[in-house]
Amino acid sequence: MGDLVHINSNNPLVGEWVSSDGFSDVIVTISISGNKFSINVVDASDDEVAEVFEVTYVNKQLKFNVHWPSSGRFIKYAFLLTDNDTVSVSYIYSGQETWKRR
Repeated sequence: MGDLVHINSNNPLVGEWVSSDGFSDVIVTISISGNKFSINVVDASDDEVAEVFEVTYVNKQLKFNVHWPSSGRFIKYAFLLTDNDTVSVSYIYSGQETWKRR
């Protein structure tokens, strides 16, 4: 467990984040609710809203998990601020496919 961190609306992670490569339609919106991060994740291509859970903020790294109901995909994200308008994003995801016998 990391140090207890007071989170306020001036936190540099607050805002709307999009991929800089242009290949993803996912928009992550980070805000503050009380003394906690509130995260909203939307696929702009179809307006699907993901389920967000297990939000943690340790050592200036914001971690959260996402579930996309339409595909069953789970993604674990880690956001780390690298510059005022840039975050380094690491993620691990699970996928689901349908296979058939050859």
